[in-house]
Amino acid sequence: MKIQKLSNYIREYGLHAAAVRAADRLLRRKAEEVSYEKWLLRSRRSSRDYARMAKTEFGWKPLFGVRAYMDEVHRAPFMQSLNLQIYRQFRPCRSCPEAEYILIAGENCILAPDLLWQAVNLLNEEGLTASSLQEAPALIYFDSDRIGAEGRKGDPSFRPEYDAELLESVNYMGRVVLVRADLAAAAPLPSDGEESLHAFLKRVTEGIRVRPGEEKNGPVRHIAHILWHETAQTGAEEGGAEKASALHDESGRQPLVSVLIPNRDHREDLERCIVSLQQVNTWSNLEILILENNSADPGTSAYYEELKEQDGRIRVLEYNRPFNYSAINNYGAENANGEYLLLLNNDTVFLEKDSIAEMVRLAGREETGAVGALLWYPDHTIQHAGIILGHGGIAGHAFAGETSAYDLGSFPGEVCGETHNVSAVTGACLMLRREVYLKAGGMDEDLAVTFNDVDLCMRLRRDGRKILMCPAAQLLHNESVSRGEEDTPEKVERFHREIGIFAGRWERELEEGDPFYNPNLSLTGRSWTCRDELRERVKPYRAYMRFV
Repeated sequence: MKIQKLSNYIREYGLHAAAVRAADRLLRRKAEEVSYEKWLLRSRRSSRDYARMAKTEFGWKPLFGVRAYMDEVHRAPFMQSLNLQIYRQFRPCRSCPEAEYILIAGENCILAPDLLWQAVNLLNEEGLTASSLQEAPALIYFDSDRIGAEGRKGDPSFRPEYDAELLESVNYMGRVVLVRADLAAAAPLPSDGEESLHAFLKRVTEGIRVRPGEEKNGPVRHIAHILWHETAQTGAEEGGAEKASALHDESGRQPLVSVLIPNRDHREDLERCIVSLQQVNTWSNLEILILENNSADPGTSAYYEELKEQDGRIRVLEYNRPFNYSAINNYGAENANGEYLLLLNNDTVFLEKDSIAEMVRLAGREETGAVGALLWYPDHTIQHAGIILGHGGIAGHAFAGETSAYDLGSFPGEVCGETHNVSAVTGACLMLRREVYLKAGGMDEDLAVTFNDVDLCMRLRRDGRKILMCPAAQLLHNESVSRGEEDTPEKVERFHREIGIFAGRWERELEEGDPFYNPNLSLTGRSWTCRDELRERVKPYRAYMRFV
């Protein structure tokens, strides 16, 4: 590392992080996965930190009412943790009608000493006062972990920013939340511990609409610190959205879905894909558009004729220009007749019969931009479960390489298994309404191969539309078998050019970070593992800014 660069790094990120960075380069050390135990040691607060917090003078000192739903056995440790709070303006809910916020705690929970302090600090940093209470966040939630039988902390729940879709099916916010008192009263509060906290949270947030891209600053806030602990394993909250396995329009017919499959030779891959559409998939109202792109094998044309004879839903559209994934799909969309488009790689195979039905169910909502599917590698590990903005530098697949998201903890497993918001999904299997695709201008043809799907999703979010991950839709995907690897000077040059386009266009979003991926999680290692604070001070996308 050059002296000037090292000096700049020390000035921006501190001596310790700079020393680690220099040593890594000198010794050629590779980054190792950070365990939660090690992450805790690096991030824990000292008594001196707590003492500094206690001396903070806040302009607004909100009063908290406390409502705990737990038996006597668990009430004692909870009350002890409550009495150790740095911020002391709280009282039992029933004797505190003038409370501005209500702290609600479910069973088996204890609080970190700075939980209330962190909430008050958030409110004051935004310049809020008692007179502007109606402008204050409706609800605040926190990260948490679990304390095992031996007293060791583990299994962290590093939560995303507000995700109304995820909340619909599971209480991802956890058992400790702060709710504005007027909204808690109107909801109303559960009368006893038998009523689900999940149902209460859905009542509080009913009617709250947060525009995509504004999740971090809306009326529902998330403080990304471990601020409470669960003292025993408990079952998941009840609830769950009803799912439809088949959808029909007003005439009683399924809406037409146009499946766009770019193809150049690769007959065996295409055949497996088509057979799965015909024999596994149960959505019958399809048109299958094979977007033929310069096949060289004479047998390919013969196979196309066989397909058209066998299935009248199949059309072959010639695109006789150099490969450009964006342009090919735009051509297909222009010539499609369906209300819905399903962008599909030729190296995919449907595993779940209702995959298309489940994706249509979500894509049909007015606020939806695009919907993605859960994709598996042939070795039965996850290939795609949504895209994390900034992971690996620009964008990376969530849970890639995992046999199950539960291998990373109970919270990641819970998220992966439910419909939830993401920043982007892969174009290998991406559904959206045709009108939405055309209104967005389709895919950017300057991004011929890479990041065109992510860019499309980002533009849809900028237009106020959600990007949803649908784990009920599952396919096998033999990634990159068709187009090959970036292994020639021309491909590398094109790759860097496209990185520059994407990074320059979305620099602000890369800097702010993915709202659905907790800032305590790694951007350089396995997804959903703890961030190495000493080695990840610089966000990885900055390494690519030289291509802008």
